[in-house]
Amino acid sequence: MPANSPAQAFPYPITTDDPDVPDDMMKLAKAIEKRVVGVYTSTSDRDTKTASAGVEEGMFAFTKDTDKFWYYNGSSWTQMTYPTVTSGTTVPADATGANGDVFFKIS
Repeated sequence: MPANSPAQAFPYPITTDDPDVPDDMMKLAKAIEKRVVGVYTSTSDRDTKTASAGVEEGMFAFTKDTDKFWYYNGSSWTQMTYPTVTSGTTVPADATGANGDVFFKIS
């Protein structure tokens, strides 16, 4: 019976297991695959490939067509948001900002 690593529960064989290197490697690869950022051509490509692999809460993905990062929240893929940093010498007009924006004027 295989054992699991303590922090991430990656499966590995123990000395009393019958040797089956391909199966052991596949189990380890599948466990690791769910913990890395998958790179996909589109959201459709991501959805197709992760559905067959078994999507799980906490998985991350990057889609090349939109250059966006996504995480799976347990029920759906959600786009990750992060602030955009811009700079300038004048305060931006209200029309270019949004509620919650922060502006620092550095002299």
